[in-house]
Amino acid sequence: MLTKKRIAAALACACALGVSGMASATMIDVNGVSWDTASPFDLTIQSLNLRETSVMNVGDVLNGYGEIGSINGNNSFCSGCELTFKFTYTVRSIAGNQVVFDMGSFQFYTQAAGSFNFGDPTSVGGDPWVTLTGHTAPQTGFVDPNGQLYATVTGSVSQPGSQSGGFGLVDATGGPAAQFLDSNHWSDGIGGFADFQLQSSFSFFPASTCTSVTTNLDDICTYPIQGNGSLTGRSVLAVPEPAELGLFGVGLGLLGFFMWRRRKEYGGQA
Repeated sequence: MLTKKRIAAALACACALGVSGMASATMIDVNGVSWDTASPFDLTIQSLNLRETSVMNVGDVLNGYGEIGSINGNNSFCSGCELTFKFTYTVRSIAGNQVVFDMGSFQFYTQAAGSFNFGDPTSVGGDPWVTLTGHTAPQTGFVDPNGQLYATVTGSVSQPGSQSGGFGLVDATGGPAAQFLDSNHWSDGIGGFADFQLQSSFSFFPASTCTSVTTNLDDICTYPIQGNGSLTGRSVLAVPEPAELGLFGVGLGLLGFFMWRRRKEYGGQA
């Protein structure tokens, strides 16, 4: 006859098999970029370096590039690789110290460790990781409420001073990482939801080797503005793999078998 102790052991075995298959569910790895969704900071993606072009007028295109420095506070998130990005926005309106952008797009790449050079815009590239697209949403206090990125500058628009910053929303729209980032976490205030909230700080700080601002996007002197940025959202956990569900099923099957044996033994004693 099966004792309660044996039944408890069988139940523990079932749970252990299930947990062993699902233990990795909190970790996500996409092209070498990994992060723990159980982190209390999930999901926070912070840039280490960011350079961008200067804008002056409506219709000007803001170009930029940079490198991600940490994910969920961990700066060792990419073993043997680097996560870099390029972005563009178009100036929609300028009103005093307010600059509003739309038509936003980011492309993130994974590339070999050491291949990115902060002073070389052409060093960004590799395997596409995720594409982010600007999300239109109103921002309190701005004259133009229909933008995707809102910036408040100190100094002039073309040469922003310290304490200049930006805010906006973006969506994960493509690339292998998109399925894990498409959380619809942030309300846009007009009935929709975006995946990430974007915040940045920046100021005019040309490279010391530059005597003037150029227009060649392959030249560091075309990017006189330096800053940092962060993306905050939530990770999306994938549905458990069939193998994981199979392990859990095996565990439950063992428990069922032991319970059947127990009933049979009791039935034989009746």
